[in-house]
Amino acid sequence: MKVMITELDVDVLTSVWAALSADVNLRKKGGKEFDPYTNGLPISVQRQLTARYAELFSVMLKHRDVVTRVTFWGVTDGNSWLNDWPIEGRTSYPLLFDREGKPKPAFSSVLLVKRTLNTNPQKISK
Repeated sequence: MKVMITELDVDVLTSVWAALSADVNLRKKGGKEFDPYTNGLPISVQRQLTARYAELFSVMLKHRDVVTRVTFWGVTDGNSWLNDWPIEGRTSYPLLFDREGKPKPAFSSVLLVKRTLNTNPQKISK
């Protein structure tokens, strides 16, 4: 069986729902407690995002015999569907490129995972 990962992004914001949902029609009222990073991501959160992307791509590359495609749900943080959802005005940072289109540390981590595969395949295949 071939697997395609589609609409990939990693939300760094706390969910406002009791259950997980991606229904774009759902809306919720909320204050600043649900939009903590209006001025950018703290370094600690950027590191967590970077580690998560590295972990995800390590798994996908480990299973590269069946994972045939990975597509993202957007290109830059500025055009992410997670901005303004589910709370209007909410600022999100789920992608590999920032609002200016510059690569984030998470992008470098994905490239490093790929380079590791090219130079030491056993490191990822474990």
